[in-house]
Amino acid sequence: MSAISYVCFLLLLVVSVVGAKVLKVKFEDTPKFVGSDTNVTVVIGRDATLTCTVENLQKFKVAWLKVDTQTILTIGNHVITKNHRVSIGKGDQTWSLTIRDIRLSDAGQYMCQLNTEPMTIQTHHLQVSVPPDIINSSSSGEITVREGENVSLHCSASGAPKPTITWRREDLTPMKIGSEVASKWNGVWLNMSSVSRDINGAFLCIATNGVPPSVSKRILLRVMCKPKVHVIQKMIGAYIGDTVNLHCKIEAFPPPVITWIHQDTIKLQNGTKYQVITESKSYKHTVILRVYNVCREDIGSYYCCAENQLGSSKNDVTLYTLATTTMSTSTTERTTTAWIPKSTQPYAELEVSVDDEGQKYSNEDSFVVVLSQQQMQNIDLSPSS
Repeated sequence: MSAISYVCFLLLLVVSVVGAKVLKVKFEDTPKFVGSDTNVTVVIGRDATLTCTVENLQKFKVAWLKVDTQTILTIGNHVITKNHRVSIGKGDQTWSLTIRDIRLSDAGQYMCQLNTEPMTIQTHHLQVSVPPDIINSSSSGEITVREGENVSLHCSASGAPKPTITWRREDLTPMKIGSEVASKWNGVWLNMSSVSRDINGAFLCIATNGVPPSVSKRILLRVMCKPKVHVIQKMIGAYIGDTVNLHCKIEAFPPPVITWIHQDTIKLQNGTKYQVITESKSYKHTVILRVYNVCREDIGSYYCCAENQLGSSKNDVTLYTLATTTMSTSTTERTTTAWIPKSTQPYAELEVSVDDEGQKYSNEDSFVVVLSQQQMQNIDLSPSS
Protein backbone atom coordinates (compact mmCIF):
# COMPACT_ATOMS: atom_id res chain seq x y z
CA MET A 1 0.00 0.00 0.00
CA SER A 2 1.39 3.42 -0.96
CA ALA A 3 1.74 6.14 1.59
CA ILE A 4 -1.07 8.11 -0.02
CA SER A 5 -3.45 5.16 0.03
CA TYR A 6 -2.67 4.50 3.68
CA VAL A 7 -3.40 8.11 4.60
CA CYS A 8 -6.73 7.97 2.77
CA PHE A 9 -7.67 4.79 4.60
CA LEU A 10 -6.94 6.38 7.96
CA LEU A 11 -9.04 9.42 7.07
CA LEU A 12 -12.01 7.21 6.10
CA LEU A 13 -11.68 5.25 9.30
CA VAL A 14 -11.72 8.41 11.37
CA VAL A 15 -14.73 9.77 9.52
CA SER A 16 -16.63 6.48 10.03
CA VAL A 17 -15.94 6.39 13.75
CA VAL A 18 -16.92 10.04 14.24
CA GLY A 19 -20.06 9.60 12.18
CA ALA A 20 -21.10 6.56 14.16
CA LYS A 21 -20.64 8.43 17.40
CA VAL A 22 -22.69 11.36 16.09
CA LEU A 23 -25.51 9.01 15.00
CA LYS A 24 -25.40 7.23 18.32
CA VAL A 25 -25.65 10.47 20.25
CA LYS A 26 -28.45 11.63 17.95
CA PHE A 27 -30.39 8.38 18.47
CA GLU A 28 -29.96 8.43 22.22
CA ASP A 29 -31.14 12.06 22.46
CA THR A 30 -34.41 11.47 20.53
CA PRO A 31 -37.56 11.79 22.77
CA LYS A 32 -39.55 8.62 23.26
CA PHE A 33 -42.64 7.44 25.12
CA VAL A 34 -42.32 5.18 28.12
CA GLY A 35 -45.06 2.61 28.52
CA SER A 36 -47.84 1.62 26.14
CA ASP A 37 -51.29 2.85 25.16
CA THR A 38 -53.87 2.82 27.98
CA ASN A 39 -57.60 2.16 28.32
CA VAL A 40 -59.36 4.29 30.91
CA THR A 41 -62.97 3.74 31.98
CA VAL A 42 -64.81 6.34 34.04
CA VAL A 43 -68.41 6.76 35.17
CA ILE A 44 -70.30 9.65 33.64
CA GLY A 45 -70.15 12.79 35.77
CA ARG A 46 -66.77 11.97 37.32
CA ASP A 47 -63.26 13.15 36.33
CA ALA A 48 -60.92 11.26 33.97
CA THR A 49 -57.12 11.58 33.64
CA LEU A 50 -55.01 10.31 30.73
CA THR A 51 -51.22 10.28 31.21
CA CYS A 52 -48.28 9.83 28.88
CA THR A 53 -44.63 9.59 30.02
CA VAL A 54 -41.82 11.01 27.82
CA GLU A 55 -38.05 10.56 28.12
CA ASN A 56 -35.51 13.01 26.69
CA LEU A 57 -38.11 15.57 25.73
CA GLN A 58 -35.44 18.27 25.27
CA LYS A 59 -36.82 21.23 23.32
CA PHE A 60 -39.74 19.29 21.84
CA LYS A 61 -43.39 19.88 22.77
CA VAL A 62 -46.13 17.51 24.02
CA ALA A 63 -49.63 18.03 22.67
CA TRP A 64 -52.96 16.30 23.40
CA LEU A 65 -55.60 15.90 20.65
CA LYS A 66 -59.11 14.37 20.45
CA VAL A 67 -58.81 11.99 17.50
CA ASP A 68 -62.39 11.80 16.19
CA THR A 69 -62.82 15.59 16.05
CA GLN A 70 -59.13 16.42 15.35
CA THR A 71 -59.36 18.98 18.14
CA ILE A 72 -56.11 20.23 19.66
CA LEU A 73 -56.67 20.30 23.44
CA THR A 74 -53.27 21.26 24.86
CA ILE A 75 -49.72 22.15 23.72
CA GLY A 76 -47.02 22.10 26.35
CA ASN A 77 -48.36 23.73 29.50
CA HIS A 78 -51.10 25.60 27.64
CA VAL A 79 -54.75 24.60 27.19
CA ILE A 80 -55.77 25.43 23.62
CA THR A 81 -59.41 24.29 23.63
CA LYS A 82 -62.12 26.55 24.99
CA ASN A 83 -63.56 23.63 26.94
CA HIS A 84 -63.31 24.78 30.55
CA ARG A 85 -63.45 21.16 31.76
CA VAL A 86 -60.00 20.39 30.28
CA SER A 87 -56.73 20.96 32.14
CA ILE A 88 -53.09 19.84 31.78
CA GLY A 89 -50.78 18.64 34.53
CA LYS A 90 -46.97 18.21 34.27
CA GLY A 91 -44.75 15.99 36.36
CA ASP A 92 -41.08 15.11 36.03
CA GLN A 93 -41.61 13.17 32.81
CA THR A 94 -45.40 12.95 32.72
CA TRP A 95 -48.03 14.96 30.93
CA SER A 96 -51.55 14.39 32.27
CA LEU A 97 -54.73 15.44 30.49
CA THR A 98 -57.67 15.80 32.93
CA ILE A 99 -61.30 16.14 31.85
CA ARG A 100 -63.75 17.04 34.59
CA ASP A 101 -67.45 16.13 34.76
CA ILE A 102 -67.17 13.47 32.05
CA ARG A 103 -69.92 13.33 29.43
CA LEU A 104 -70.82 10.67 26.88
CA SER A 105 -69.39 12.87 24.09
CA ASP A 106 -65.97 12.73 25.79
CA ALA A 107 -65.59 9.02 25.04
CA GLY A 108 -63.13 8.07 22.30
CA GLN A 109 -59.42 8.10 21.39
CA TYR A 110 -56.97 10.73 22.62
CA MET A 111 -53.54 11.22 21.07
CA CYS A 112 -50.43 12.28 22.98
CA GLN A 113 -48.15 13.74 20.29
CA LEU A 114 -44.47 14.85 20.09
CA ASN A 115 -43.50 17.32 17.39
CA THR A 116 -40.51 15.29 16.26
CA GLU A 117 -39.68 14.59 12.62
CA PRO A 118 -41.38 12.30 11.89
CA MET A 119 -44.11 12.94 14.47
CA THR A 120 -44.22 10.54 17.46
CA ILE A 121 -47.64 9.57 18.87
CA GLN A 122 -49.23 7.46 21.59
CA THR A 123 -52.98 6.73 21.65
CA HIS A 124 -55.12 6.42 24.77
CA HIS A 125 -58.73 5.20 24.90
CA LEU A 126 -61.40 6.75 27.13
CA GLN A 127 -64.58 4.78 27.81
CA VAL A 128 -67.54 6.37 29.60
CA SER A 129 -69.78 4.13 31.72
CA VAL A 130 -73.38 5.09 32.37
CA PRO A 131 -75.49 3.53 35.17
CA PRO A 132 -78.68 1.85 33.96
CA ASP A 133 -81.86 3.84 33.63
CA ILE A 134 -85.29 2.42 32.83
CA ILE A 135 -87.09 4.09 29.93
CA ASN A 136 -90.64 4.48 31.21
CA SER A 137 -92.06 5.56 27.85
CA SER A 138 -91.21 2.20 26.26
CA SER A 139 -91.82 -0.02 29.31
CA SER A 140 -95.07 -1.53 30.54
CA GLY A 141 -97.23 0.28 33.06
CA GLU A 142 -100.13 -1.18 35.06
CA ILE A 143 -101.77 -4.00 33.07
CA THR A 144 -105.21 -5.58 33.55
CA VAL A 145 -106.17 -8.90 31.91
CA ARG A 146 -108.86 -11.52 32.41
CA GLU A 147 -108.03 -14.82 34.05
CA GLY A 148 -106.98 -17.34 31.38
CA GLU A 149 -105.61 -14.74 28.95
CA ASN A 150 -101.99 -14.30 27.85
CA VAL A 151 -99.94 -11.30 28.99
CA SER A 152 -96.59 -9.76 27.98
CA LEU A 153 -94.64 -7.35 30.17
CA HIS A 154 -91.89 -5.24 28.57
CA CYS A 155 -89.01 -3.36 30.16
CA SER A 156 -86.56 -1.09 28.30
CA ALA A 157 -83.40 0.42 29.81
CA SER A 158 -80.48 2.58 28.69
CA GLY A 159 -76.91 2.63 29.96
CA ALA A 160 -73.33 1.82 28.98
CA PRO A 161 -72.57 -1.04 28.80
CA LYS A 162 -76.03 -2.11 27.67
CA PRO A 163 -78.02 -3.25 30.73
CA THR A 164 -79.43 -6.71 31.25
CA ILE A 165 -83.03 -7.07 32.46
CA THR A 166 -84.12 -9.45 35.22
CA TRP A 167 -87.75 -10.04 36.25
CA ARG A 168 -89.07 -11.28 39.57
CA ARG A 169 -92.25 -10.97 41.63
CA GLU A 170 -92.24 -8.38 44.39
CA ASP A 171 -93.23 -11.00 46.98
CA LEU A 172 -90.52 -13.40 45.64
CA THR A 173 -93.05 -16.16 44.87
CA PRO A 174 -92.39 -18.25 41.72
CA MET A 175 -94.02 -17.43 38.40
CA LYS A 176 -95.10 -19.74 35.59
CA ILE A 177 -93.54 -18.87 32.23
CA GLY A 178 -94.62 -21.27 29.51
CA SER A 179 -93.93 -24.75 30.90
CA GLU A 180 -91.35 -23.45 33.39
CA VAL A 181 -91.77 -22.30 36.97
CA ALA A 182 -89.05 -19.84 37.94
CA SER A 183 -88.29 -17.35 40.68
CA LYS A 184 -86.70 -14.95 38.16
CA TRP A 185 -86.48 -14.44 34.40
CA ASN A 186 -83.97 -12.66 32.15
CA GLY A 187 -84.91 -10.66 29.06
CA VAL A 188 -86.67 -7.47 28.07
CA TRP A 189 -89.94 -9.39 27.62
CA LEU A 190 -91.77 -11.46 30.23
CA ASN A 191 -94.40 -13.57 28.46
CA MET A 192 -96.93 -15.56 30.48
CA SER A 193 -99.75 -17.64 29.01
CA SER A 194 -103.16 -18.47 30.44
CA VAL A 195 -102.59 -16.47 33.61
CA SER A 196 -104.37 -17.46 36.81
CA ARG A 197 -105.58 -15.27 39.65
CA ASP A 198 -102.66 -16.16 41.89
CA ILE A 199 -100.23 -14.37 39.54
CA ASN A 200 -102.04 -11.12 40.41
CA GLY A 201 -99.65 -8.58 41.97
CA ALA A 202 -96.52 -6.52 41.42
CA PHE A 203 -93.56 -7.49 39.23
CA LEU A 204 -90.11 -5.89 39.39
CA CYS A 205 -88.08 -5.22 36.26
CA ILE A 206 -84.43 -4.82 37.38
CA ALA A 207 -81.77 -3.31 35.10
CA THR A 208 -78.04 -3.90 35.77
CA ASN A 209 -74.86 -3.33 33.77
CA GLY A 210 -72.09 -3.52 36.35
CA VAL A 211 -72.19 0.23 37.00
CA PRO A 212 -73.93 0.99 40.29
CA PRO A 213 -76.62 1.58 41.15
CA SER A 214 -78.99 -0.96 39.64
CA VAL A 215 -82.51 0.37 39.05
CA SER A 216 -85.94 -1.24 39.05
CA LYS A 217 -89.47 -0.49 37.93
CA ARG A 218 -92.60 -1.80 39.64
CA ILE A 219 -95.21 -3.06 37.19
CA LEU A 220 -98.62 -4.01 38.56
CA LEU A 221 -100.46 -6.90 36.94
CA ARG A 222 -104.19 -7.11 37.68
CA VAL A 223 -105.93 -10.38 36.84
CA MET A 224 -109.71 -10.03 36.63
CA CYS A 225 -111.47 -13.08 38.06
CA LYS A 226 -114.99 -14.05 39.08
CA PRO A 227 -115.63 -14.58 42.79
CA LYS A 228 -114.86 -17.76 44.69
CA VAL A 229 -116.17 -18.02 48.25
CA HIS A 230 -114.65 -20.35 50.85
CA VAL A 231 -115.92 -20.79 54.40
CA ILE A 232 -113.43 -21.41 57.16
CA GLN A 233 -115.81 -23.43 59.38
CA LYS A 234 -119.08 -24.90 58.15
CA MET A 235 -120.76 -25.10 61.57
CA ILE A 236 -120.32 -22.82 64.55
CA GLY A 237 -121.97 -23.13 67.96
CA ALA A 238 -122.57 -20.32 70.45
CA TYR A 239 -124.25 -20.00 73.84
CA ILE A 240 -127.39 -17.90 74.16
CA GLY A 241 -126.41 -14.27 74.73
CA ASP A 242 -122.90 -14.67 73.30
CA THR A 243 -121.30 -12.82 70.40
CA VAL A 244 -120.15 -15.06 67.53
CA ASN A 245 -118.06 -14.44 64.41
CA LEU A 246 -118.84 -16.18 61.11
CA HIS A 247 -115.91 -16.18 58.66
CA CYS A 248 -115.61 -16.48 54.91
CA LYS A 249 -112.78 -15.89 52.44
CA ILE A 250 -113.37 -14.49 48.96
CA GLU A 251 -111.15 -14.34 45.87
CA ALA A 252 -112.31 -11.78 43.32
CA PHE A 253 -111.13 -8.87 41.17
CA PRO A 254 -112.52 -6.29 40.64
CA PRO A 255 -113.44 -6.11 44.35
CA PRO A 256 -116.86 -7.70 44.77
CA VAL A 257 -120.05 -6.50 46.42
CA ILE A 258 -120.31 -8.64 49.56
CA THR A 259 -123.56 -9.44 51.39
CA TRP A 260 -124.62 -11.79 54.17
CA ILE A 261 -128.04 -13.44 53.99
CA HIS A 262 -129.78 -15.39 56.79
CA GLN A 263 -131.99 -18.36 55.90
CA ASP A 264 -131.72 -17.50 52.19
CA THR A 265 -134.11 -14.55 52.54
CA ILE A 266 -132.96 -11.92 55.03
CA LYS A 267 -130.22 -9.57 53.86
CA LEU A 268 -128.27 -8.46 56.91
CA GLN A 269 -127.22 -4.86 57.57
CA ASN A 270 -124.76 -3.30 59.98
CA GLY A 271 -126.44 -2.30 63.21
CA THR A 272 -126.82 -3.31 66.83
CA LYS A 273 -127.45 -6.96 65.90
CA TYR A 274 -124.98 -7.52 63.06
CA GLN A 275 -121.65 -6.07 61.99
CA VAL A 276 -119.81 -6.92 58.75
CA ILE A 277 -116.01 -6.53 58.82
CA THR A 278 -114.02 -6.78 55.57
CA GLU A 279 -110.25 -6.87 55.10
CA SER A 280 -108.87 -6.88 51.54
CA LYS A 281 -105.42 -7.50 50.13
CA SER A 282 -105.06 -7.61 46.38
CA TYR A 283 -107.71 -10.02 45.06
CA LYS A 284 -108.19 -11.76 48.43
CA HIS A 285 -110.83 -10.61 50.90
CA THR A 286 -111.54 -11.84 54.43
CA VAL A 287 -115.09 -11.19 55.64
CA ILE A 288 -116.48 -11.56 59.18
CA LEU A 289 -120.14 -11.43 60.14
CA ARG A 290 -120.35 -10.60 63.85
CA VAL A 291 -123.64 -11.62 65.47
CA TYR A 292 -124.38 -10.02 68.85
CA ASN A 293 -126.56 -11.40 71.67
CA VAL A 294 -127.18 -14.79 70.05
CA CYS A 295 -130.70 -16.20 70.50
CA ARG A 296 -132.58 -19.20 69.13
CA GLU A 297 -133.96 -17.13 66.26
CA ASP A 298 -130.38 -16.68 65.03
CA ILE A 299 -129.80 -20.36 64.30
CA GLY A 300 -129.71 -21.53 60.72
CA SER A 301 -127.71 -20.99 57.56
CA TYR A 302 -125.86 -17.74 56.83
CA TYR A 303 -124.83 -17.21 53.22
CA CYS A 304 -121.69 -15.24 52.37
CA CYS A 305 -122.35 -13.84 48.89
CA ALA A 306 -119.94 -12.08 46.52
CA GLU A 307 -120.63 -10.55 43.11
CA ASN A 308 -118.60 -8.56 40.56
CA GLN A 309 -118.92 -7.89 36.83
CA LEU A 310 -117.56 -11.36 36.00
CA GLY A 311 -120.00 -13.41 38.08
CA SER A 312 -121.15 -14.34 41.55
CA SER A 313 -120.59 -17.02 44.17
CA LYS A 314 -121.79 -17.90 47.66
CA ASN A 315 -121.18 -20.35 50.46
CA ASP A 316 -122.91 -21.01 53.75
CA VAL A 317 -122.11 -21.28 57.46
CA THR A 318 -124.54 -22.87 59.90
CA LEU A 319 -124.99 -21.34 63.35
CA TYR A 320 -126.38 -23.44 66.15
CA THR A 321 -126.96 -22.50 69.79
CA LEU A 322 -125.76 -24.20 72.94
CA ALA A 323 -127.35 -24.33 76.39
CA THR A 324 -126.20 -25.77 79.70
CA THR A 325 -128.67 -27.47 82.04
CA THR A 326 -128.12 -28.67 85.62
CA MET A 327 -129.79 -31.85 86.83
CA SER A 328 -130.07 -32.34 90.60
CA THR A 329 -129.63 -35.93 91.74
CA SER A 330 -127.49 -37.44 94.44
CA THR A 331 -124.68 -35.73 92.50
CA THR A 332 -124.80 -32.57 90.42
CA GLU A 333 -124.42 -33.13 86.67
CA ARG A 334 -124.20 -30.45 83.97
CA THR A 335 -125.44 -31.33 80.50
CA THR A 336 -124.94 -29.32 77.32
CA THR A 337 -127.52 -29.41 74.54
CA ALA A 338 -127.37 -27.94 71.05
CA TRP A 339 -130.14 -26.51 68.87
CA ILE A 340 -129.26 -27.23 65.23
CA PRO A 341 -131.42 -26.69 62.11
CA LYS A 342 -133.02 -29.95 60.95
CA SER A 343 -132.10 -29.10 57.37
CA THR A 344 -128.46 -29.63 58.25
CA GLN A 345 -127.54 -33.25 57.48
CA PRO A 346 -126.86 -35.67 59.12
CA TYR A 347 -128.16 -33.99 62.26
CA ALA A 348 -131.83 -34.16 61.16
CA GLU A 349 -131.82 -37.95 61.65
CA LEU A 350 -130.85 -37.79 65.34
CA GLU A 351 -133.21 -38.84 68.10
CA VAL A 352 -135.36 -36.67 70.36
CA SER A 353 -133.79 -34.98 73.37
CA VAL A 354 -134.88 -32.56 76.10
CA ASP A 355 -133.90 -28.92 76.44
CA ASP A 356 -133.17 -26.99 79.64
CA GLU A 357 -136.89 -26.32 80.20
CA GLY A 358 -137.90 -29.95 79.79
CA GLN A 359 -139.43 -29.32 76.33
CA LYS A 360 -139.18 -32.20 73.86
CA TYR A 361 -138.15 -31.73 70.23
CA SER A 362 -138.93 -34.52 67.82
CA ASN A 363 -137.77 -35.20 64.31
CA GLU A 364 -141.10 -33.82 63.06
CA ASP A 365 -139.94 -30.38 64.20
CA SER A 366 -139.01 -28.56 61.02
CA PHE A 367 -136.88 -26.00 62.80
CA VAL A 368 -134.45 -27.59 65.26
CA VAL A 369 -133.15 -30.84 66.65
CA VAL A 370 -131.95 -30.80 70.25
CA LEU A 371 -128.81 -32.87 70.90
CA SER A 372 -127.68 -34.29 74.19
CA GLN A 373 -124.09 -33.96 75.30
CA GLN A 374 -123.42 -37.60 74.35
CA GLN A 375 -124.87 -37.07 70.89
CA MET A 376 -122.76 -33.93 70.43
CA GLN A 377 -119.62 -35.91 71.17
CA ASN A 378 -120.49 -38.37 68.40
CA ILE A 379 -120.91 -35.82 65.59
CA ASP A 380 -118.11 -34.33 63.56
CA LEU A 381 -118.04 -30.53 63.74
CA SER A 382 -114.58 -30.14 62.28
CA PRO A 383 -113.96 -27.16 59.95
CA SER A 384 -114.79 -27.65 56.30
CA SER A 385 -112.61 -26.18 53.56
